[in-house]
Amino acid sequence: MIALVIGLWLLKVFFKIGFKLIGLVFMVFIGLFLIRVALWLGAAVLVIGGLLFFASPFSN
Repeated sequence: MIALVIGLWLLKVFFKIGFKLIGLVFMVFIGLFLIRVALWLGAAVLVIGGLLFFASPFSN
């Protein structure tokens, strides 16, 4: 009975640590993905802005 309680407690602790690690990994992946999306959006805005900036003097 005592062994069962200790086993369950260890399992609970292990799962808590495991879920924290999994959550941390997911946070890192989501963060990297969002940073990549933000960089791509920034690059697209810069390119479009540059094209408009460079195209406007020639079109006038």
